[in-house]
Amino acid sequence: MYEMRVGATATGSDPVWHVVAQDDSATLCGQPLGADDAAETDRHCVSCMAAFQDRMRNVTDA
Repeated sequence: MYEMRVGATATGSDPVWHVVAQDDSATLCGQPLGADDAAETDRHCVSCMAAFQDRMRNVTDA
């Protein structure tokens, strides 16, 4: 199962939605999550979304 959590971009400048595997401490793009990432945003991490798409494609191909 995967979750969406707000965290900093790789550059650390703006908050974005990241994809996180359940019970994991890092995003699919490798960005660590902070404990108080409560900012609001409409933006998504492109790297996380691409990694999630690849994982879902591999599940359906298996």
